[in-house]
Amino acid sequence: MRNPDRFEFKSFSVHQQRSVMKVCTDSCAFGALAEINYAKTILDIGTGTGLLSLMLAQKASHEIHIDAIDIDSETLLDAHENILSSPWKDSITLYHDNVATWKHEAVYDMIISNPPFHVRSTSSKHQQEAVAFHADHSLPFSELASVLNSRSHQDTRSWILLPINEMQQFLSHALSEGLHVQKSIIIHDSIDHDPTRSIAILSKQVRSEPVEVVHFTYREYAGGPFTPEFITTLSPFYLFL
Repeated sequence: MRNPDRFEFKSFSVHQQRSVMKVCTDSCAFGALAEINYAKTILDIGTGTGLLSLMLAQKASHEIHIDAIDIDSETLLDAHENILSSPWKDSITLYHDNVATWKHEAVYDMIISNPPFHVRSTSSKHQQEAVAFHADHSLPFSELASVLNSRSHQDTRSWILLPINEMQQFLSHALSEGLHVQKSIIIHDSIDHDPTRSIAILSKQVRSEPVEVVHFTYREYAGGPFTPEFITTLSPFYLFL
């Protein structure tokens, strides 16, 4: 039986007994799809267990440094354990802070975030869950967009994962901060399902051509086998692929 407090990947392990944000297919696909390209400095906003930082560190073919920040001290205990036990402990620095008020002066080549997304919805009575899942409690979309702007140079690429409807809300704030969508990845649970999530890649560059839109599907049908694109993308990470 799989231990729900520990998730094993091919090259690292994720302990998640303290974190309310557990490893899930969406976060794994997000990390696997994210393209580092030329980036040497990366900011991981709301790092949680450190999963995305670890996946990006594994993918890097050149020397990089990742600053990973989270507002929840309990979650960061998991992240600290996961990073220290990984091959990339010297490439990732953890920060316990609110990124909106963080007194760390730096801009980054790449920013990645799977932010809290519930907006004006019924909040959890548990404070840790409220912070992890509800933007109103931790990082409103307007503040996230402002952070992306202030932490970006002209060539920075910011990768954001959100549900379809919430993404539209976020993008209105991003545009007001001078951030433009360069590419959109639409996520489907299966070929038969409507899209559930989307990934937006943003930068300060105004795109003269139409936004590139691609689709990424997990399974051939509900409960069925993974698609070839899923297997190819996740096989460097998942033990069973």
